[in-house]
Amino acid sequence: MNHGFTIADTAQASPEQQQIFDRATKQFGFASNLIRTVSESPVLANAMLDLYARMGETAFEPVESHVVIQTINVQNRCTYCVPAQSASGRRKGIDTEIDNTLRQNASLDDPKLEALRVFTAQLVNERGHVSAEQVRAFFDAGYTKRHVLDIVFLNTVKTLTNYSNHIAGTDLDEVFKPLEWSPEEANIPVGV
Repeated sequence: MNHGFTIADTAQASPEQQQIFDRATKQFGFASNLIRTVSESPVLANAMLDLYARMGETAFEPVESHVVIQTINVQNRCTYCVPAQSASGRRKGIDTEIDNTLRQNASLDDPKLEALRVFTAQLVNERGHVSAEQVRAFFDAGYTKRHVLDIVFLNTVKTLTNYSNHIAGTDLDEVFKPLEWSPEEANIPVGV
């Protein structure tokens, strides 16, 4: 359901929207349906682009970052962001078995990555109110306070994109359609 939101047409975009599209194209190679939809709010679109540019600055290795981001997308049941992140992971050489496991909301074979997945899901589902035991288990897996805070950062970025997609009902870009996903694949109830 898109509640009346539309994907901005490049030919009819305002000068401010066109600047956003140009910036996204420079950053990602194209202006996605997400960016074209949220360009209705230039502050949101520009904030997303600013934050995207910082996502690579976390303490996580690329596969760990993918685990965090995809776990957030799956827990938030984002039918746009899961395929988009899968495509990003494939471009970055992330093991498709890891991504497919995340898409199914299943346990990862690697104990450290599984601890990361579990803690991220706990943080998302408990809205940051994780217990001392949950934090200790995360530290025991080899992670640090910085990693906790970097998950908070990545969750902030993904909350912007996930919620925007939920309310706008953003259509998948053609490039993401082969990786289409639904919450039912992950046994995550819709509307909870």
